Amino acid sequence: YFNMFYTVSIMFYGNYFFAEPDFSENKVYMFNYESMLLSGLPEKGLARAGIRIKSKVEISGIGPKLCLIRIHSIEAAEYNGVWPTSSFSRSLKLTQVLTGQLSNPIKFEYSNGHVGNLMAPDSVSDDGLNIYRGILNALELSIKKMQHSYSLQEAGIGGICNTTYAIQENKRANLVYVTKSKDLNSCEEKVEMVTGSAYTQPCRTCQQRNKNSRATATYNYKIKYTRNEAVITQADVEEIHQFAPFNEITGGNAIVEARQKLSLTDVQKHMAEVPPKEFQNRGSLQYQFGSELLQLPVHLFRIKNVESQIEESLQDLVETTSEQLPSDAPAKALKLMHLFRAANEENYESVWKQFSSRPAYRRYILDIIPAVASHRALRFLRHKMERQELTNWEAAQTVLVALHSSTPTRDVMEEATLIVKKHCPRSSTVLGKVCHLSYASLCHKQCSSSDSCSECLQLLHGFAGEALSKSNTEEISLALKALGNVGHPASIKHIKKFLPGYTASASDLPRKVHATAVMALKNIGMKDPKMVQAITLEIFLNHKIDPRVRMLAAVVLLETKPGLPILMTLADAVLKEPSMQVASFIYSYLRALGRSTAPDLQVMASACRMAVRVLSPKFDRSGYQFSKVFRFSMFKELLMSGLAAKYLVLNNAGSLIPKMAMSQLRTHFLGRVADPLEVGITVEGLQEMFAKGYSPDRNWEADYDFKEILKTLSDWKAFSSDKPFASGYLKMFGQELFFGGLDKNAIQNALQAWYGPDEKTPSIRRIISSLQSGVGRQWTKALLSSEIRRIVPTCTGFPTETSFYYSSITKVAGNVQAQITPSPKSDFRLTELLNANIRLRSKMSLSIAKEMTFVMGINTHMVQAGLEAHTKMNAHVPVNVIATVHMKEKNIKIEIPPCKDETNIITVRSKTFAITRNIGDLAASKMTPVLLPEAVPDIMKMSFDSDSASGETDNIRDRQSAEDVSSRNSFAFGQSSSRKEPFVQSMCSNASTFGFQVCIERKSIHAAFIKNVPLYYLVGEHALRMSFKPVYTEAPIEKIQVTIQAGDQAPTRMVRLVTFEDPETQVSSTKAAIKRVKKILDDTDDQGTRKSRGSSSSASSTSGSAESAMSSPSSSDSDNRASQGGTQINLKTRRSKAKGKKFYPFGDCSSSSSSSSSGSSSSGSSSSGSSSSSSSSRSSKSSSSSSSSSSSGSSSSKSSSSSSKSSSSSSSSSSSKSSSNSSSTGSSNSSSSSSKASGIKLKAKKQSKTTSFPRASAAGRERSVREQKHKTQSSSSSSRSTSSGTSSSSESVDVARRHSKYDRQAEPKYVKSQFNSRSSYDVSTEWEYHLPKVYRLHFRSAHIHWHPDRKISSSSSSSSSESGSSHSNSSSSGGSSSRSSRPSGSSSHRHGENAGRSSRRSHVSHGSSLTCERNFLGDVIPPGITIVAQAVRSDNRNQGYQATTYVRSDAAKVDVQLVVVQLAETNWKACADAVILPLKAQARLRWGKECRDYRIAAMATTGQLARKPAVQLKVQWGNLPSWIKKTSMAFMQYVPGAALMLGFSEAHQRNPSHEFIVRAAATSPRTIDTVIKAPGVTLYYQALRMPFTLPLGPSPTYETRDITAWNLLPEIALQITQEDQSTCEVSEGDFKTFDHVSRTYSFNKSCNLIVAQDCTEHPKFIITTRKVDPQSFSREVHINTTSVNITICPAANSSLLVACNEEPVLSPSGVSEYEKDNVKIYKNGTTVIVEAPTQGLKNVTFDGVILKVTVASWMRGKTCGVCGNNDREKHNELLMPNHKLAHSCSAFVHSWVLLEETCSGGCKLQRSYVKLNRNPTIDGEESTCYSVDPVLKCMKDCTPIEKTSVKVGFHCFPKDTAVRLPEWQRSSDKKSASEDVVESVDADIDCTCTGDCS
Repeated sequence: YFNMFYTVSIMFYGNYFFAEPDFSENKVYMFNYESMLLSGLPEKGLARAGIRIKSKVEISGIGPKLCLIRIHSIEAAEYNGVWPTSSFSRSLKLTQVLTGQLSNPIKFEYSNGHVGNLMAPDSVSDDGLNIYRGILNALELSIKKMQHSYSLQEAGIGGICNTTYAIQENKRANLVYVTKSKDLNSCEEKVEMVTGSAYTQPCRTCQQRNKNSRATATYNYKIKYTRNEAVITQADVEEIHQFAPFNEITGGNAIVEARQKLSLTDVQKHMAEVPPKEFQNRGSLQYQFGSELLQLPVHLFRIKNVESQIEESLQDLVETTSEQLPSDAPAKALKLMHLFRAANEENYESVWKQFSSRPAYRRYILDIIPAVASHRALRFLRHKMERQELTNWEAAQTVLVALHSSTPTRDVMEEATLIVKKHCPRSSTVLGKVCHLSYASLCHKQCSSSDSCSECLQLLHGFAGEALSKSNTEEISLALKALGNVGHPASIKHIKKFLPGYTASASDLPRKVHATAVMALKNIGMKDPKMVQAITLEIFLNHKIDPRVRMLAAVVLLETKPGLPILMTLADAVLKEPSMQVASFIYSYLRALGRSTAPDLQVMASACRMAVRVLSPKFDRSGYQFSKVFRFSMFKELLMSGLAAKYLVLNNAGSLIPKMAMSQLRTHFLGRVADPLEVGITVEGLQEMFAKGYSPDRNWEADYDFKEILKTLSDWKAFSSDKPFASGYLKMFGQELFFGGLDKNAIQNALQAWYGPDEKTPSIRRIISSLQSGVGRQWTKALLSSEIRRIVPTCTGFPTETSFYYSSITKVAGNVQAQITPSPKSDFRLTELLNANIRLRSKMSLSIAKEMTFVMGINTHMVQAGLEAHTKMNAHVPVNVIATVHMKEKNIKIEIPPCKDETNIITVRSKTFAITRNIGDLAASKMTPVLLPEAVPDIMKMSFDSDSASGETDNIRDRQSAEDVSSRNSFAFGQSSSRKEPFVQSMCSNASTFGFQVCIERKSIHAAFIKNVPLYYLVGEHALRMSFKPVYTEAPIEKIQVTIQAGDQAPTRMVRLVTFEDPETQVSSTKAAIKRVKKILDDTDDQGTRKSRGSSSSASSTSGSAESAMSSPSSSDSDNRASQGGTQINLKTRRSKAKGKKFYPFGDCSSSSSSSSSGSSSSGSSSSGSSSSSSSSRSSKSSSSSSSSSSSGSSSSKSSSSSSKSSSSSSSSSSSKSSSNSSSTGSSNSSSSSSKASGIKLKAKKQSKTTSFPRASAAGRERSVREQKHKTQSSSSSSRSTSSGTSSSSESVDVARRHSKYDRQAEPKYVKSQFNSRSSYDVSTEWEYHLPKVYRLHFRSAHIHWHPDRKISSSSSSSSSESGSSHSNSSSSGGSSSRSSRPSGSSSHRHGENAGRSSRRSHVSHGSSLTCERNFLGDVIPPGITIVAQAVRSDNRNQGYQATTYVRSDAAKVDVQLVVVQLAETNWKACADAVILPLKAQARLRWGKECRDYRIAAMATTGQLARKPAVQLKVQWGNLPSWIKKTSMAFMQYVPGAALMLGFSEAHQRNPSHEFIVRAAATSPRTIDTVIKAPGVTLYYQALRMPFTLPLGPSPTYETRDITAWNLLPEIALQITQEDQSTCEVSEGDFKTFDHVSRTYSFNKSCNLIVAQDCTEHPKFIITTRKVDPQSFSREVHINTTSVNITICPAANSSLLVACNEEPVLSPSGVSEYEKDNVKIYKNGTTVIVEAPTQGLKNVTFDGVILKVTVASWMRGKTCGVCGNNDREKHNELLMPNHKLAHSCSAFVHSWVLLEETCSGGCKLQRSYVKLNRNPTIDGEESTCYSVDPVLKCMKDCTPIEKTSVKVGFHCFPKDTAVRLPEWQRSSDKKSASEDVVESVDADIDCTCTGDCS
């Protein structure tokens, strides 16, 4: 029958039928089995590691659907080497270990190709069983009889995954080929273990675009079938796991490859023997995790006796870290942790007993046991806390680490719950906070890993309920923050109880609680965004809630990534938003989010951009006083990772210090999003604490009772006053770790400690006495910061693991000892330290060792094979200093021991290895670098061999060989030198003077040459080391000593006298110099005369090597009368010349402020004299023409004209100088010759004609001629100095041309007529001038003040030179010499006020400012500060540096000079000098031989750019060292990119190569235009926003001295504080509030009106005013502060009388100032001014008509009254005393009227509620309405004589049930009653009364 059925079936099904593979009973199937697992990078030439197992497998059927499998003849091999050239090496020990694991056979169910349950004896370990599973996995088949190709979810070792089958059949050979492919990424159930990433969120959009790990497996089967059975004859499996940390396409990836081969060798017919053991059911084919969970992948070792190993390891760790931390310290700590993980509680207890009394050991035990993260460790900690063996601080640390690193299993949760219930105080102690917050984080992990986390939630919800019932704010905050950490949607209903607007009781809670409750929703929003969006949006839209809470609600709402509809709702709400703070905050937040590029924010970013379109950009203009969000983010596709930083500022009253600031960091990496760090700080009431003289909670009712006054207002409420405190919180990875605050008492104690005596603060005394006896401390902390592991099974049965470990040990050790003389007494104050002498000895060291390990490969307790990347970081900073401070003598001395040994400050090493280890043979562990240095090709070393055989080439080769010898040798030498060590860069900066050098070594070998992807850059070896090394010196250095001395004693500390030597003479008599300095020190009274003499003897400095020093008298004559003075000076100069050449080290023109015209002027004559930098902007034409004329011995006298006025004869001298080739200033010569060097001959188009002004005095003319003679004589002997070639004339054309355009504007009309110049303007010049581009505008310096009353004569000689394509039009005309410098004559006189003084005086005070003859101040005055840094040598020779500073300042300018010299007698010096004038400042730095080799000069000027006030900074340089050039070139490459990021635009212009200019012009008080011109790039930014208003006013003139260079910063600071104060004005008919809202309303009756008052609970002042006489305008003002009452009232003669506490002060005849209790009263003309800064009143001014009140900046948001609440918000100005907004201005003013008890006082009004005189219909019923707020009415027995209408709100009752008016007046419901209608009613404002009114 069966055969018949079989035949029929074959006829039906044909090809498709064959039996499923099976193993028949009583048959034994023998297979050869081979499995291999390799991990590494996919490219050839890199090392890989893995294992291979070969064995025989026997499978026998032992029952129906039951089989037995046995493995024998195992042979294991390891692979560790370069792929694919290395080979597997057999490992006998590993074979033995595996044989032991697999010795027992196991049973398994098998039917229809499916493997069922596995049964094995208990002796088979999980790891062994998994290897069996690997083999059985290959036997799992799901064959469908009717289909050739199909997909299904199939079970396997890695879970139930998506599998596709393809079947082919070979009927002739009775074979079926089956191919199945598995996608191990799409599984219904996936077996994998991921730990350590619970606090990060998956980024779904990132993972859609880029998978970081992919895995697939392909199985190929060959099945042989016979008539009644099918047998698998061969199975090949290939499985690949790919891990791509960056972008999987372009970022590079690492792979793990697994292969299996199972081939049938024999089938035998006999019964298999089943061992007589008990077989247990051990689960299905799915992989089960075993030993690998406890085995750390970073090391492998045998554990024999765990306790003794722990002791050894602990001792080893303590000993190795006792001195410095070695780099393997973190690895030792990990080993110790591994041992603790393997130990049990008895081991813990015995180790604790043995070591807990020894601090170093105890610290490590308490650091490492929490990191074990098991329930055993938690139980151990709980017992210790029970027995109180841990201090609170230790308990807090251990609980924090233990709960955060534990995995929430059931046992762990039980232990944690016990700890929280029994040992965590509910109070707000550190332990209580840490405990609850960490427990909540553990609960969060439990909720996210499993569904049941109800127990821990219940505990925390209960805690929140209890705290609410006790209404303990601290506990409520803690409970809410804990719920926020859990972030479970079930907590929403509990959190709602604390949110305003949800329960009635919640709105009474403090604002702090509301804010905490809103923030607690943040983590919940990730799980249930819809619910959180609904709540936060509702809070945000509720205007009654505090703005800060609403802003936080918006933050939480936007964290949930809402869609476009919600964002548009938000934007719409902002348009209607009354509070500017909130509007500014939301606008800046939406705009910041709109710029985000992270993949998970793409949708939201585009929605934010849409929402911003709706909002107007006016919000953008809000200043720094408003709440804002700043966000920076970047996301790199190549790395698929990103970083975002966010900074939120929440302000509520627009004060200077924001109330709350939060900053948050977010990272995207590996397809996940994490917030590694978030910090928040809240500050309240701090500004007034630091205000001068603030004393909190003073007995404020003592002198004056404000309560009585305030009673008369209608239910006045104080603002909730912020108790001063600062609080902060710290979150890591979204979990709050800690929060805490400083309350008022803590802050006050700190301040008291600083100011108060010693009794109250014994702690300070204790600290000082312990410092005196010496303090030694040592602190170590070991921390396993992260342990992230991902383990997945492979088809071989071995797991593959990708994990990351980061551990660190930090150690701080040190001792400090202080000696204080005089020794502190018992009533010691801290301020006394300022007069004591203190000597501090400190020896400290900070050591950090960190290790990061990344592992990928196999990790079991038997074998480890795979890739390991180690990064070790070691830092060691030793500090060994003895410091002595004498505060009184202004002396500081620091001593440092010399550098004796090489000290590594920081070492970072990173290396990637292929590793193999097995437990059987630990000695044979192998680590191969993935990239061997030999493998890296060096293309530079390869030589090219030609294969051309033609004779010609040989000839050529021979011919050249002779010439090539030298080059070949050098090449060979190059080769040998590069063999040292590959890719090592070493750089040392030598400080041999002090006997040490700092070295930085870099080494880098990476695999990017194989494949240019980011991952391959990391693979290889990288090292960076920074170290201090000793340098050999002739005599040993004993110590390095730095002395700083300021004040009068500064000269005494000078080791070497500072003298400058003329480079020509080079020989100077030191004795003379010493005498000179002694003289200076001895007679400082002679300073004044010396000063004037020194600076008026003027001469030009020399800078060539053989130039004659020419004197050019550079003083200008202010008037004809002063020409005599000129002659005097001239005689003087000649006298000085007779003595010998004078040398001016600080006046060298080439580097004076003119900064060598070489940089900018083409024909380069630098004018000496006081018009210093004229040359830099406009060179004198006469010189350009004369320098090209033949340089004959006699100079053309035509070209020099004599000038007596205002030209300081500099132009004449310069023109004649350059015609006779001896230049007296290096620069004129250098640039004129440089123009020659560039091969351009300057032809004179026109000989310069010169007109001498008719008024030129004879003396002047004579002087000029005389000069010519000297010049000609000297010129024969002098040789032309060669140019330094800093500029060629072509470079500077642009500048010269630009400057020339200005001549037309700069020259006043009456000078123009004297010009004989023919300026050749280009067309381009004209055209360029009309362009409005900001970078083409020209800067006009603000220095030149023209005075039409002073006639200016000028030697104007001009010509235009033409050279090639370059036009250089430059004119010099003495007085009008230049825009960027001040003409010496005109402006050195103060606007005519001292025009009559002798010109010599003016020259001293100011003319010498920027001239070439600036002298060395050390010749004139002693130094102000001396700093000596010296290496004290054993042979006592001086070695080191000395810096001396000289400062001379007077009204017009400040002169500062700093000179650094070597203590050894060398002529190397560094000079820095600065001159600061009003409106201009200039600084130079020069160094080298006598300060002459290198130089940089900078000049800052104020002026105008296109008629806008502007400043300009110009930096110019000459020759610079090559390293500066290199660095700046490298830096300049990044500038355009960075500028683009910051919003600058780039323009193409040719800029001078040695000049850098920054210009800023104020286009409005809040915006500036900026232009930056650097060599090669011009950048500009129009309308750049400033955080504060610029101090723009009328351009400041000289005598007002508004803003000068040296009071600019204080001026800006003053400006900011002034802007932060607010002023309110009240006059007869109108008032202007603090927030600048003007209203017109007058309440002129004789009732007092509150103008402004402090509205906090304890008011500090109230200001009221009242009309004295109804007919006149006169009124009186009362200013009541806590200490005094001041009344100002008008007197008969229209003057003001002032009374203080009812005593008249400031009598008209007597004193004009009165002061009492920090209150100052004085008069200015007719105005009375009162200042009470400690009360918050900056000043109150009253002139009889207008009252102005200015309050201090810390009163923001704290005032009330007619002047408003001063919070920068305009929407809430009409705030009545009961904090409601009035409906009309009149109602607002009436609410602030102070009433009186009786009508005798003149105020005859009272407040009463009124009934509406009509019956409106409300809700369909006719109603009776009563006013909610009272209205002013006349008192009883009085009749109104004047009325006005006010708008008030009414509450209505149905007509039949309405109460009567008297009842309504008495009822308390009216305060909370709603307003049904708003109507206008009449209010009385003046009454007449009869009889005794009441």
